[in-house]
Amino acid sequence: MPQQPRPAIELRSATEPIRADSFDLPRPALVAEDEPVRISVDNNRCHIYGICQQEAPEIFRISEGGSLHYTRGVPAEFAAQARQAVRCCPMQAIQIRGGAGQVTRTDRGRPLRSGKASRAGRRRIVVAGAGLAGLSAATRLRERGFDGELVLVGEEPHRPYSRPPLSKQYLSGSLGDEQLTFRADEGLDAHWLLDTPITGLDVAGSALELRGGERLPFDGLVVATGVDAKRLPEAPVFSQRVRTIRTLADAAAIQRAMRTAQARHVVILGGGFIGCELACTAREHGMDVTLVVHSAPLLRRVLGERVGSVVAGIQRRAGVDVRLGTRITDWQDHGDVLRLRLDDGEVLDCDFVVLGLGSHPRTEWLRGSGLEVSDGVLCGPTCHAVDGWGRTIPHIVAAGDVARWPNPRFDNRPRRTEHLIHAVEMGQHAADALLRGPDRAARFAPVPRFWSEQHGTRIQAAGIPALGTDVEIVEGSLRAERFVARYSRRTPYGPQIVAAVAFDMPVELLAYRDQIGRSLPRTRDAGRRKRR
Repeated sequence: MPQQPRPAIELRSATEPIRADSFDLPRPALVAEDEPVRISVDNNRCHIYGICQQEAPEIFRISEGGSLHYTRGVPAEFAAQARQAVRCCPMQAIQIRGGAGQVTRTDRGRPLRSGKASRAGRRRIVVAGAGLAGLSAATRLRERGFDGELVLVGEEPHRPYSRPPLSKQYLSGSLGDEQLTFRADEGLDAHWLLDTPITGLDVAGSALELRGGERLPFDGLVVATGVDAKRLPEAPVFSQRVRTIRTLADAAAIQRAMRTAQARHVVILGGGFIGCELACTAREHGMDVTLVVHSAPLLRRVLGERVGSVVAGIQRRAGVDVRLGTRITDWQDHGDVLRLRLDDGEVLDCDFVVLGLGSHPRTEWLRGSGLEVSDGVLCGPTCHAVDGWGRTIPHIVAAGDVARWPNPRFDNRPRRTEHLIHAVEMGQHAADALLRGPDRAARFAPVPRFWSEQHGTRIQAAGIPALGTDVEIVEGSLRAERFVARYSRRTPYGPQIVAAVAFDMPVELLAYRDQIGRSLPRTRDAGRRKRR
């Protein structure tokens, strides 16, 4: 009788809490550079989110007055941090010049090229997905000295671009297509297969299956196919008046609807960050906006009820008609108008609807591959993919929005994280893990970070606020809508800090980032009670 494969050990106790203080959780590693660089900042693009200061505090600093100061000439010892700040800037407002970057060099110091002669007999690593996570992984492979063939396969016809501005700056026209393109690693030595859908994966044969029956063999694979926008099954599928926003093409279609059709009223379905930011953009264009949200309050799943209610107040003051706890029960496309019936019987006529209902991972091409792909590609703590038996696949890793893995900073439960900085860091770690192998690779334990802007109010977060059961305002006040909230939860080892959220306090948030995953300090009274 054949022996049954054993489940992976690291996934057995998926719900048991971990004492974060019991082990070292370093920040994501960077590859040191040996040459100085020069940087410049486009002030017209910069929105002072403070991401650059988080990545390179020696170079960037936000003053008390809210302006950004930086060092133009960066010494070699800080060049890697400066380049990481460029990669993580959502507005692509920072330019970097000089330095070795991601160029791979031989022992004699000459850069390797991607021609057939230099790749003869070398290994091939394929990156499935040409978004930010895939670009980040490919760049790290070159930084680590991988000199084999590197292939990036992407379904869209575009090079990797920043998605967060799609719902704001791109729709408003302040940023164009070219200005969204990531520039920190634009000289990557790789072969790009764009506008190329992936149809399947042969794990045993180590090959991707492409459109038209082609096969792309690999020695190593990075899965970074990202996510798709969710749709409602009852919404009209082929109506030009019902849109999602996930890609550049989606945003361009909505932009045309806002301008060419001179739309006056838009209904946005969904109370997450995308829905709220779309409401901001539409109001800036003078449109009537109705925000229909099934739950209450806004951003409840992300920020919780107490902090989420502040966002609802900001939206209403800006003129957004916020409908909480409301559903659409009927859709009628009359050609010149879209008619919606709400569950309270009210009928809304609008020019178009944008669905901001979240996303689902792009894993349909992995069905039948043997990988565990329920709610994303399941990975172990090192980012190596796991199959349906719980076994680690040593030559396949996953990164970005599509990957579900246990972050030991919080617990052993696998989760997905959909944020720009996370895509950068997980792509880098996945590349390291692929080169080192599952036995030598480190666990991936980042501090998730994300941001938003609601009618001029900057919201920044570190950690996973959704895990918090208790919220404490540690600086500022909710009434002033300028504060820092600290989120914690109870564990067998004491209260654990799981997140911090700042409204218009980017500098103050820095002090709380490194606390994420740690235990709350015990009060003096609690210490006395314990000693007694």
